[in-house]
Amino acid sequence: MSFLGNLQQKVPFFDRIAESFTPALTRDERFKLQYRLPPDEKILDDTNADISFVGAFSKAHARKESGQTMAYVYSGKLYLTPHFLVFKDTFDENSCDMTLNISTVKRVERAPETSYVFALNVTLYNGTKILIQFLGLRYRSEQFCNLLKDKLKENIPVAKKLPSFLDTCYSEFLINKNVLKLTDINTPKAGLGQKYKYPGNPQLSQEKMKLRLWFDYFKENGLNLAIVKNHIFQKLIRVGVPNRMRGEIWELCSGALYLRYANSDEYQNILEENQGKKSRAIDEIEKDLNRSLPEYTAYQKEEGISRLRNVLTAYSWKNPDVGYCQAMNIVAAGLLIFMTEEQAFWCLTTLCENFVPGYYSKTMYGTLLDQKVFETLVSERLPELWDHIEANDIQLSVVSLPWFLSLFFTSMPLEFAFRIMDIFFMNGYRTLFQVSLAILKVNSEDLLQAEEDGMFIAILKNYFRTLDESAHPDSDDPKFKHITKFQELLVTAFKEFNIITDEMVSQERNKHRKRVFENIEIFVKKTQVRQMPKTFHLKESDLSNIYEIFYQSVETYKISLGTGSANMNFEIFSQFLGKFCDWCKPTSNDTDPIFIQQKNDFLHKLFNDWDVNEAGELTLNNVISGLDKLVTKDLMELLTYFFSLFDGDKDGELKREEVLQMSEALLFLTTPWKSGIYVDDLTLKTIEMDIADNIIKENGDSLNSMEDLTLPTGVTINEEKYKNEQIERYLKAASNFLKRSFEYAKSLELPEDFNLIDLSDNEEDDIKKKKFESIKHNAALDPAHPKAIDVATFRMIILADETYEIFFGRTLRESIHVDEPCDADPSKNRALRGMFDGIIADGRRVAAQVRRRVDSVATTKSAAASIHTTGHSETTSNFANTSRDDRFEDLDDFSSELQEEHEDLLDSPWVEMTMEKEDSEGPERKLLNIPTKKENIEQPDESHNLLEFEA
Repeated sequence: MSFLGNLQQKVPFFDRIAESFTPALTRDERFKLQYRLPPDEKILDDTNADISFVGAFSKAHARKESGQTMAYVYSGKLYLTPHFLVFKDTFDENSCDMTLNISTVKRVERAPETSYVFALNVTLYNGTKILIQFLGLRYRSEQFCNLLKDKLKENIPVAKKLPSFLDTCYSEFLINKNVLKLTDINTPKAGLGQKYKYPGNPQLSQEKMKLRLWFDYFKENGLNLAIVKNHIFQKLIRVGVPNRMRGEIWELCSGALYLRYANSDEYQNILEENQGKKSRAIDEIEKDLNRSLPEYTAYQKEEGISRLRNVLTAYSWKNPDVGYCQAMNIVAAGLLIFMTEEQAFWCLTTLCENFVPGYYSKTMYGTLLDQKVFETLVSERLPELWDHIEANDIQLSVVSLPWFLSLFFTSMPLEFAFRIMDIFFMNGYRTLFQVSLAILKVNSEDLLQAEEDGMFIAILKNYFRTLDESAHPDSDDPKFKHITKFQELLVTAFKEFNIITDEMVSQERNKHRKRVFENIEIFVKKTQVRQMPKTFHLKESDLSNIYEIFYQSVETYKISLGTGSANMNFEIFSQFLGKFCDWCKPTSNDTDPIFIQQKNDFLHKLFNDWDVNEAGELTLNNVISGLDKLVTKDLMELLTYFFSLFDGDKDGELKREEVLQMSEALLFLTTPWKSGIYVDDLTLKTIEMDIADNIIKENGDSLNSMEDLTLPTGVTINEEKYKNEQIERYLKAASNFLKRSFEYAKSLELPEDFNLIDLSDNEEDDIKKKKFESIKHNAALDPAHPKAIDVATFRMIILADETYEIFFGRTLRESIHVDEPCDADPSKNRALRGMFDGIIADGRRVAAQVRRRVDSVATTKSAAASIHTTGHSETTSNFANTSRDDRFEDLDDFSSELQEEHEDLLDSPWVEMTMEKEDSEGPERKLLNIPTKKENIEQPDESHNLLEFEA
C-alpha cells in the first residue's frame, strides 16, 4: 500500500513530464526526420544485419582484388523504404550511417551460403561493393529480400535519370577527373561564387587541403547518393567544407539532394507554369531583392538578382501558405553563392519545412517560440548574465532574433556564418542555440558592464567584426596566441554546450508553445480588427465576436501557424451564418427539398453580393461589410439593400421572376416565426395585453389605482392559440406580398416584334391553349403583359403589411446575434414557450399593460362626460388618439418621417391606384394600412377562457 500511495503522489509529477515531451510522432515521421528522407518515404521492412562496405576506389578494394581481407563489418539495423536502403550501426550510431538510394544499385546477388548465414552481394553503379549478412530467422530474411527485389523493379524508370543527375554533382566530377582520368567531362554548374569568388581568403581557409581531404574520403566511403557517413565525415564538417564542395555537402546533409533527384523537373515546371502571374508574395519579393546581402558583388548585378528572384518566386508558388516571409531573401542569397538555382530551391524547401519550421511563416511562430526557449536556456546555463539582463530590462530577443532568423548571415562576416551553416545542416536546429549561448558566454564579462540595450548590442557587433583576430593576443604560448575568436567560439559552442540536445530543445518548445500561440492569436486578432473596414452599425464587441465565429468556421486555417486558407467557400459560409442567425440554424425543415432550395437560393445571393472581388471565396472583411448592411436600424436602408439583392441586372426594377425569387426568400427568412419556433413583437404584445385584460376583469371595479394591482401567481396560457395566430399572420403576409406586388406593379413596354405564336394543330394542343388563355388573365403570370416594381413600390408594399414591417424594422436585425460571444448559450433563443415564461416572470411588463388599460378606461369616461356636457367634437378626436393601439406608437413618428423624407414614394403607381379605388374611405389610411384599435385587436372570446389564474 505504501508503494501505491507513493506512486499516487508522484502522478502529477509524471503528468508534467509527459506534457513536456515532444508531441507524439509516428515511427515513419521520426525515421524521415532522422535520415532527412523525402516526405513520401515510409518503412516497408526492417531487419538486423551486418554490413561490409568497400568503396570502388578505396584501399580495401585493392586489398580485396589481391585476395586480402575485406574492410570492417558493422552490426546494426537495416531499413527498406520505397526508394532507399538505410543502415545505422548499433555501436554508437555514428560509425556507419548509410543512406543508399536504390537507383544506384546495379546488381544484387546471393552470396555463397554457409550453414548459418544468409547474405546478399550488392554492387553499385560505380563498382562499390556492399555485403549484407542477415541476422535472425531465415523466412524473415527471405521476406526482406523479396520486397527489395520488387522495389528495385519498380524503381527502374527512376534509375534512368541517374546519369544526368550525377553530372550535376561536383564529387562525381572529382572522381571522374582525378581517378578515372576522363577527359570528355564538363565542370558541373555551381553557385555565384564560381564566377564572383567566394567570401573569405582561400589561402587562410586552406581550401586546397580541405578539398584533398574530402577527395580521399569519397574514394574510401562513396559519394552523393551512395555515401557512408562516419566519424571522419563529421570531423571534416567541423574543420570546414571547401567552397566548391559546400553546395553538394549542404544538399547531402539536409536531404535536399534526395528531393532534387526525386523531383528533377519540378523547379523548372513551377517557373514556367507561373510565368507572368502576380501575387502579393511576388510584390514583397521585389521590394527585398536589393536588400539581400548587398555587400556581395553578385547581388549588385542583374545576374545575382535574377537567380534570387527565381528561387524565391518558385518557392512562393510551391508553398502558398508561406509564400514569402521576412529574411527568406537573406537565406536564399547565401545558398545561391554555393548552389545553382535548382539546388538552392530544394535546400530552401528542406530548411524551411524541416530544420526551422515556423521561422518563415506569416506569424513567424517558430522564431518567437525559439526566442522563449533561448531565454530559458540562458537563465539556466548563464544565470549571472540572465539576472543582469533582467535587472537592467534588456530585451534579449531584440539581440538574438536576427541570429536565428537570418542564420547569422547578417550578424557576422559571411565566411564565418557559412562555417556555422556547415555544422547546422549536419546537426540540426540545436546548433543555433549552442552557438548563441557560446556568443553570450564568450562576451559575458563585457556584457555584464552593459546597462542598456544599445550598449549590449554594440559589444556584440564589435565582437563579430573581430572574429578573425586572436582570442588571446597577450598570451606567451604561441599555441594559444594563434587561436582566433571564431575558433574559440566553436570550441565553446560544441564542447561546453554540447549538453544542449534536440530533445532538450523540443521539451522547452512544448512548455512555451501554448503561451506563445495564445499571444500570437491575440496579436493577430487585434491587428485584423484594426484593419477591418469601417462599419456603421456593428460595434467593436460585435467585430470581435464575428472574428471568433469566422475562424471557428474556417477550420483549415490555423491562426497561430498562419497556414491554410483564411477564406470561406459557400458551404462554410452557410455553416457560419447558422451559428448566429436564427433563420439559418438547422431545423426540422432541412429535410424539405423546397425549403433547402429556398435557403440555398437566398444564401447564394448574399454570398455573391458580399464577394465583391468575384473570387468565389469570402474574406473576413467581406463578411464584416455584408453583415453591417443586414443589421442596420434604418428601415429604408435595409429595404433598399434587400431589394438590390434580387435586382440582378441592376436596373432598379424587379421583374416577375425576381419578385417570385424575393417571395421565396421571404418565406425562407420568416420560417422560424412562420413555424412558431420563435415569437415576434406583435405576438408578444398580444400576449401581454390579453394577460392585462384578464387582470382587469378579475379585479373588476376594485382596481382604482396601480396600488390596488395584484399580479397573478400563476397563469396557464393557451400556447397553441398564439402560435397558430402567428403562423397564420405570416402566411397571410406572404400571400399579400405577392398579391400586392403584381397588383401595384407597373406595366413594361414589350418590344414591337414580341408575339405569342400559336402552334396548335390538334385537340390536345387546343386544350393547352385554353389553359394558357386562362393563365394570361393572371397578371402575375401573363407573359404578354410583363410588370415590374421599383424600390419605392417595394418599400410601400412592405410598410403596408404590419408583419413584414416589424420583421424588417426589428425582427430580422434581432435574429442576427452578432453581439453574443461565439460560445453563447443557444437556449437563449426567443422560443414561444420560453417567451411566455419570461412575460409572467417579468411583472413590470404586465403591469405596464394594465396601467395603459386603466388609463384608457379613465380617459374614456372623461371623454364621454365631456361629450355629454359640451358636445365638443375635438374631445372625440383626442379620445380616438388616446385609445389608438399601443403597438403602433413607434410607427406614428416613423410614418410622418417617411412622408417628409420620401415623398417621392407617393408618385408610385400603387399610390395612384389606391387613391382612385379607395378615395371615399380615406386614401392615406389605406396607403399605410395602419388599422385602428377597433379593427386590429381581437375581442376576447367569452366562451373560451384563454388565461386561467391559480387561486
